[in-house]
Amino acid sequence: MTETPVNHPIRVALFISGSVLFFAIMNMFVKLAAETGLPVPQILFFRSVIGLLPILFLMAQRRNMDLFKTTRHSGHFVRSFVGFFSMCCFFWSFALLPLANATAIHFASPLILTALAVLLLDEKVGPHRWAAVIIGLCAVLFMLQPAGNGDPIGSLVAMCAAILGAFAMIAVRKLGDTEHALTIAFYFTLYCVFLSGVWTLFVWQTPSLLGLVYMIATGLLGGLGQVWLTYAYAKAPAAFVSVFSYLSIVFVTALDIAVWGHIPPWQVGVGSVIVMGCGMYIVYRETRKRAPLASETMPCTEGEAAPTEADRINPV
Repeated sequence: MTETPVNHPIRVALFISGSVLFFAIMNMFVKLAAETGLPVPQILFFRSVIGLLPILFLMAQRRNMDLFKTTRHSGHFVRSFVGFFSMCCFFWSFALLPLANATAIHFASPLILTALAVLLLDEKVGPHRWAAVIIGLCAVLFMLQPAGNGDPIGSLVAMCAAILGAFAMIAVRKLGDTEHALTIAFYFTLYCVFLSGVWTLFVWQTPSLLGLVYMIATGLLGGLGQVWLTYAYAKAPAAFVSVFSYLSIVFVTALDIAVWGHIPPWQVGVGSVIVMGCGMYIVYRETRKRAPLASETMPCTEGEAAPTEADRINPV
């Protein structure tokens, strides 16, 4: 099959790049909020409540109440439970590590996903993709060295986020057999509101005015980034969009330098290039095997690193 052409490629590229930038700035505000002493569950609660608004907006645009209906409640719970803790670890890693370090480690998620698909979905992965997975994971281990990442606990938390994110995307793929992308997104975000809300009851800290601004900015930027990314996926094949997701390492590195004066060590730079290259190669191999997804597909969000084209089913 031939690949779906990209209409208005410059416009689509700008929307993708803008979305990635919004998510990068959102992650910056997550880190700033955590530095004021606010607990991660409380930050995630604000992110989820405000992030629910663009999903409801997109559902309202379709004027289809069936999007709220589901018979797979257990599947949604499993996907949401795992995805929620992936996002918790992702946000927590920002409190412990520079943005670039945490983001680079999290790029291991699509590589882990490829391996898990063989075990849990009985998918066939050829030697080329296995080689990309092994090389990419070796690059992640290289970045995990103390010389590359100063905080071993932070590195472990970031790696947990990547692993849990991969499991969450496996659950998304199974749900995608029968569920609409917006239905999956709605229930996931709703569960995140509930889970983070209950957790926040036990750890609540009254935020300063600055901390409140940081949390609100986190939700607004995450929601705006989601809308822009959704537009991009409606206008272009997933393979075209997914390559731009790796711009995030550029943006977060710039933010690290501008806000915290942190320059990533060379291990993170080299490892990031290798992991990004392996991820893009897996996307390339996927596009040779699969037809591009229809415009109904939607991307993941900041909590789950960019999966391969076949997994572009649902936002986190």
